[in-house]
Amino acid sequence: MPGRAFASFSGGKDCHLSIFLAQKAGFKVEYLLNMTHQNGEVSRSHHLPASVIQKQAEKMNLQLIQRGTSWENYEENYRQVLRELRQKGITHGVFGDIDLEEHREWVERVCYSEGIEPFLPLWKKDHQEIARMIVKEGFKAHIIVVNDRFLTPDFLGKPYTLALIEELNKRGVDPCAESGEFHTLVIDGPLYREPLEFEFGEIKQEEHYHFLEVKLATPV
Repeated sequence: MPGRAFASFSGGKDCHLSIFLAQKAGFKVEYLLNMTHQNGEVSRSHHLPASVIQKQAEKMNLQLIQRGTSWENYEENYRQVLRELRQKGITHGVFGDIDLEEHREWVERVCYSEGIEPFLPLWKKDHQEIARMIVKEGFKAHIIVVNDRFLTPDFLGKPYTLALIEELNKRGVDPCAESGEFHTLVIDGPLYREPLEFEFGEIKQEEHYHFLEVKLATPV
């Protein structure tokens, strides 16, 4: 049965759609959980400034929990947050995983051990269907990270549209990027009371990834 929930949150398209679908299924999503680097300044998953994710949560009127961690202590710190959420009366966790079995196994193992029921509304859905649903439901997103093994840096900043989905398909790239081919930033959509005000900055490289710097817009 649907209950009070938190959502695992990266700032990208899949987690937004999973929240949207969880709400439609009757869940009361109250918290967003975002794990950051140890310094608390940048997210672990999408290399986004913590301030940008904080602003996304504000635009959705949701409470944000950010927790700094190393990869070595990731599970330990994640479990600690789950215990805290359970004490607040949270019964479910919403995740945007689609078909990576090892991700689901980790989610289920960690959540069940802390008394949380995982809900994965995108699980095993067709990737093309998911990609088009993101656009058709009104989510506005941009590519902010590319894996150089799949896409060139000129894709950075491109809006996530039906035309882009077709371009990705022609290149043989999964439009859902389930294996980390690219990452997105959602700036508006049906969950938002108003759009995120942001600016793109420099392009940076780290190993085989290129990142597009994202900053909150400077007030005029």
